[in-house]
Amino acid sequence: MTSALETELHAQPAALRAFLTTAAASAAAVRDLAAATCGVVVAARGSSDNAARYAQYLIPLVAEREVTLATPSLVTMYGTSPEVWRRLVVGVSQSGRSPDVVAVLRDAREQGAPTLAVTNDPDSDLAAQADLVLPLHVVAERSVAATGTYTASLAALVVVAAGLAPEPAADALLADLDRVPDLVERALETDVDEAVEVFGGSWRGVTVGRGVNLATAHEAALKLTELTGSLVTPFSPADLRHGPIGAVGPATPVLLVAPVDEAASASVLDLRPELRERGAPVVVTGPDLPGPLPGLVSPIVAVVPAQKLAWRLALARGVDVDAPGGLHKITETE
Repeated sequence: MTSALETELHAQPAALRAFLTTAAASAAAVRDLAAATCGVVVAARGSSDNAARYAQYLIPLVAEREVTLATPSLVTMYGTSPEVWRRLVVGVSQSGRSPDVVAVLRDAREQGAPTLAVTNDPDSDLAAQADLVLPLHVVAERSVAATGTYTASLAALVVVAAGLAPEPAADALLADLDRVPDLVERALETDVDEAVEVFGGSWRGVTVGRGVNLATAHEAALKLTELTGSLVTPFSPADLRHGPIGAVGPATPVLLVAPVDEAASASVLDLRPELRERGAPVVVTGPDLPGPLPGLVSPIVAVVPAQKLAWRLALARGVDVDAPGGLHKITETE
């Protein structure tokens, strides 16, 4: 019987096409909402937090606005109200039910800041705290591991970036985004057999990415960890070299995320000689992705082979891929 995860994995191109039908109108709405702002604060948890990492690179690159990742515990645990004057405050939660993300948006709204929700549930608690909602339009996911809601969240943050960017840059970004569903469809055909074999021999591992694809390294590590039971840790090349590389060896496979992005991918690929000297098995994803692949939207495509790797490795280990490790679909944290 086909698992929910497999169905959801392969439904991503259609979900992205559905989301893109409102992309231009949504970007215009973001532009109006954020007209008086000079920066962005993003609140998220789990996979959504990895999407937020993408925004932390993308928005400054195209819109020259600082992006800060919120610290929800300041609101929920310590009862403080971080200053958000002249900031657009964005909450990203696929379910819209993460209490701490909801709390950040509620606090920002009470301060008079414009608020925006990226969620798959436009009737959620998160959406209720937002001046503007960007619905993901993904059929409700049943598998614990987010796939389509993650890639749609990335697409939504591209739309936010386009709404904040000067119009020529915004138009170019949205044009690149229009190509993504077809590229994701082709990325789903990526052969991951070698990667499954490499990662199948170990219960720990490392993922490495840089720039906009640091988010991909984080999401790949999360998917491999939650689906397969391996403990996989994400790093940038610099952070890996600052000590953790000492723990890498023959029993630690490494996934290098290096799509077409000359500046960022070069430093990721430069790790290969050091890793091989340590005897670490190395898998590279990126050069085999369909192209031409626009660099700034590449994370939406680059994560797909990692999702497929995690799914296939979990199957090889006999894991229930829809409910791995006793996990639940929605994790409510405060």
